[in-house]
Amino acid sequence: MHVESESRRPSIPLERMEAQDILSCVEPFTAARPAELEVLGRTAVRVRKTPASILCHDGQPADGLYIVLRGRINLVRAVDGNRDLILSSLGPGEVFGENCAMPGMVMSTTAVAAVQSEMLRIPSEALSEHLRREPETVVRLMRLQYEKLREVEAVASGLALCDVEQRLRRTLARLARRQGRRNPASAGWILAPVPTQSELARMVGSCRETVSRTLSAMARNGLVSGSGRRMILNDSLVNETT
Repeated sequence: MHVESESRRPSIPLERMEAQDILSCVEPFTAARPAELEVLGRTAVRVRKTPASILCHDGQPADGLYIVLRGRINLVRAVDGNRDLILSSLGPGEVFGENCAMPGMVMSTTAVAAVQSEMLRIPSEALSEHLRREPETVVRLMRLQYEKLREVEAVASGLALCDVEQRLRRTLARLARRQGRRNPASAGWILAPVPTQSELARMVGSCRETVSRTLSAMARNGLVSGSGRRMILNDSLVNETT
């Protein structure tokens, strides 16, 4: 689902790297043999999407495994009426559509580009062949799916048991740990670009106005700061849910 740790993140943006090099630093492929990554990389296709473009639909099979290279992809589930819930927001180095290698499996969410985004798509057939030759990739793929299930369970638990501020704190902390970076100038994490307030509302099951008021209160308490599409989160906020 994501690059394992900040130390493993490549020093150059993923979209500037060759397919084989991308695969070598993104789970679930990090333990695969270089020759296998070269074979798999030759099948990869780069995909670019504009904001609000749909890549995969809920209830339909994915046409491949996607690795986010640039931008952000939201995994969305319709709830009631015209409302939907963002179950996960994926940034560079994270993947979706991995169940494409399993016959009969379909997407349980709709994948939507939140901003201008670029992905690397591994076709279903190529991924299936790779998994037959690389059992360690299978193990790591299962671990990714387990992590995604845990994240969905955490979202569901938060909706049932936590108020809006608690849900927002958990969501921001999760995004910072996965997509942010430590701020060398202070005790905090930089998250950029931060999701819009409307997106955050869809992540926590609330409305934009409530999220705006809650963020203002958190800023007054020194938990968050920043402006525009950049946010700095205090270490205490990020660490409280680890």
